[in-house]
Amino acid sequence: MNELDKLGQEIKSIFEEDSKGIALSPEAINNIMKSSKPTLRMKLREFLNKEIEIPLAPAIAGLAALLVISILPKGVFKDRNVQVIDIGGSQIIIRDDREVADK
Repeated sequence: MNELDKLGQEIKSIFEEDSKGIALSPEAINNIMKSSKPTLRMKLREFLNKEIEIPLAPAIAGLAALLVISILPKGVFKDRNVQVIDIGGSQIIIRDDREVADK
């Protein structure tokens, strides 16, 4: 068995020496990649390496809208029953609110 192992190692070293200077052309590599069946790992890598293009102006507008919605209090846009009474140069504002807002 040792002689078979030595023979295998010798053949392996001969092949490695012969193939040191050999390089495949990019066309050959592309042909091999196209003809091979993509593995799950390759599919995942391709998916993760995809470039996503997001236009800058709509992205900024969306982010600003999200910030405005999250920062403003709940009842700011609520339709309230408000009456304004003008007496001379003064105004009296009467609101009909039954809710108590949280601080």
